[in-house]
Amino acid sequence: SATSTDLNLSFIFPKKDDEIYIGCTYQLSFQSSMTIHSLETALIDAGSRETVEPAASGLASENKIKSSSQSLDWKVGWVWPGKYYIKVSNINGVDLENKSEIFTIRKMPKGISADEREKICKESESSF
Repeated sequence: SATSTDLNLSFIFPKKDDEIYIGCTYQLSFQSSMTIHSLETALIDAGSRETVEPAASGLASENKIKSSSQSLDWKVGWVWPGKYYIKVSNINGVDLENKSEIFTIRKMPKGISADEREKICKESESSF
């Protein structure tokens, strides 16, 4: 069976110090030496090291990945603005510990139009 070293996973997005916004959808992308079919993920508060529940984070704990893709869509949920990282605890049924670098989740500015909100989502995504 595969060992955790075979399943080396590195995040392409999010990277250290990236800023993302609550309510935007991002593509979490990663690189691995193997094809990834399933991924167990969690959003972790970088300060308290507490796991943010999937209902709040918008990040499913179990994710099925299409074999042609090495990414998954994440609509950022209603979490407190701050520093976070994504922890991967299982790849293709193999338990392991892997995490993204620390990034920042920001609140959408108040009182902006839908167009402006869309622009912020696109801008923060295209900077990756």
